[in-house]
Amino acid sequence: MAGARPHRAEPGALARPTKGGAVRIRIALTTAIAVITGLTTGIFTLGTRQAASAEGSTTHAPVRATLSDSALAGFSIPVNLPVVTTTTTPPTITTMASKPVVTKPRLLEAPKSTIVTTAPSVTTTPPVAPPAPVPVTDANSVATADWLCIRVHESGDRYNSPSAPSGAYGILISTWRSFGLSGWPYQAPASVQDNVALELYARYGFHPWSSRFACGL
Repeated sequence: MAGARPHRAEPGALARPTKGGAVRIRIALTTAIAVITGLTTGIFTLGTRQAASAEGSTTHAPVRATLSDSALAGFSIPVNLPVVTTTTTPPTITTMASKPVVTKPRLLEAPKSTIVTTAPSVTTTPPVAPPAPVPVTDANSVATADWLCIRVHESGDRYNSPSAPSGAYGILISTWRSFGLSGWPYQAPASVQDNVALELYARYGFHPWSSRFACGL
């Protein structure tokens, strides 16, 4: 008030705020309470709307927080709260595309041919035993004791001696000629004389030789 003296506080008395200061403090407190209440109400309303529209809504309209009449009844200064705009971003769903399964064609193996080898049969022929030696007899050989005895008594076992013209076996010239032989027996090889003697034995045995008796034949 113009011309009023400033009030002095008495010593020891508590300092009392002025009337104008008290009004300003009251307005500030009321404004703070209103702002806190509005923010709380707006956050609660925002949370409720987000929960209700979570199924399909992707974007919400801007939400304007307003104060109730009871909250604004205590002060006359209009309070405009800031407009809170929220945008809900739908969750990004990442799907992993399944890789195509490539099936490699299975190669069919060719059937393995079974080769059966048969060993050739080997037939072993046992060695042929040599024929048994033919026993030496007077009929097939002159190399016997009997023939030796005959030659010794007929010619002294001399085949080609002129002193024994009938040869080793004392064959008569007439008999010699009957076999188609020429000359004298002593003139013929020993093998020819042996063959004539064996031929005579085959026909008559030792009967043509008189010396058979001396040899015990």
